Amino acid sequence: MRRWRRQEAGTRTSGQVALAVITGCPIEGIIERVGHSHHTTTRELARVLDHYGYLCPSRCVRAKNPREMPKLALAQVHSQYSSRWHWVVVENGRIFDGVWGDAYGVVDWPRDFRITCYLPIED
Repeated sequence: MRRWRRQEAGTRTSGQVALAVITGCPIEGIIERVGHSHHTTTRELARVLDHYGYLCPSRCVRAKNPREMPKLALAQVHSQYSSRWHWVVVENGRIFDGVWGDAYGVVDWPRDFRITCYLPIED
């Protein structure tokens, strides 16, 4: 079972927090492995997951129906009012979001947030 992690206020580390949730490693170790503590790319996330023994593609898959997600995935959430994105972990229908979520895998996103793509992960 995955353990939810809170993203520190004012940081842009959603990718690193998501990796910490998946791997169970401390966020400081993940930041060190990624090489920085700001926005992460899909390839950076895939490289770190590969280092920890997880299999995933280096490119996201478009989410045609967000209700039909793989068992485990890193998902990208977009807002229609912003060009920014946010990474979350999806596991068996629960969403682990360090900003708008809780330890039970429940999120309280703004209305315009949508999962647009994801990296399917095999452990």
